[in-house]
Amino acid sequence: MSKRIKDYYALIRSFHIYFGLFISPFIIIFGISVLAFNHVRFLNQINPVQFLHEIRTKLDDIPYDTTDLGTAKAIIRKLNINGEIDYITKNDDQISFPVNKPGLKTRVFVNTNTDSVVIARQMEGPVRAMNYLHSMPGQHNAGIRGNSLFMKIWRLMADAVVYLLIFLILSGIYLWYFLEFERRTGLYILILGMLFFAGLLYLIF
Repeated sequence: MSKRIKDYYALIRSFHIYFGLFISPFIIIFGISVLAFNHVRFLNQINPVQFLHEIRTKLDDIPYDTTDLGTAKAIIRKLNINGEIDYITKNDDQISFPVNKPGLKTRVFVNTNTDSVVIARQMEGPVRAMNYLHSMPGQHNAGIRGNSLFMKIWRLMADAVVYLLIFLILSGIYLWYFLEFERRTGLYILILGMLFFAGLLYLIF
């Protein structure tokens, strides 16, 4: 191995190690949330959702003459509620919407005739909070997705984790290539992984 290649090897190895350590908390979140998605019944047994008491109040000067999202944002500001507004339901008499934070789900119901408000809340626990973080950076309800600051930041972080994972895979292949005593074994494992993945695709499709 030439001196230049050795320098590149040492640099990529350092990036591989430290980037892997940096994103490890995010990988743990994604991993635990996948287990929770797969074992909902068990999760409900060990950590049931806690429903909190409803809150009833009344607001003044709610701006109904703007967009639905603008109205919902104005309502939660008046109620001093923070979180990501999800889908909004509206008819002639009511506007309602969930406001989500990891581990806490709030549902706001507003009577548009009287401006009376009902707030229903449920504590979902840390594991469901991971589920929420796992599933939110997606295209579901994309028209209003990212209306809270923490979700905008989380989406950027989720993108960064994906890019770093791709880097870890490519840098891992690069580092493996220069370990001559591991080349044959690594090649067999790589081929086995590709065959296993192809088999899964065959079963799915």
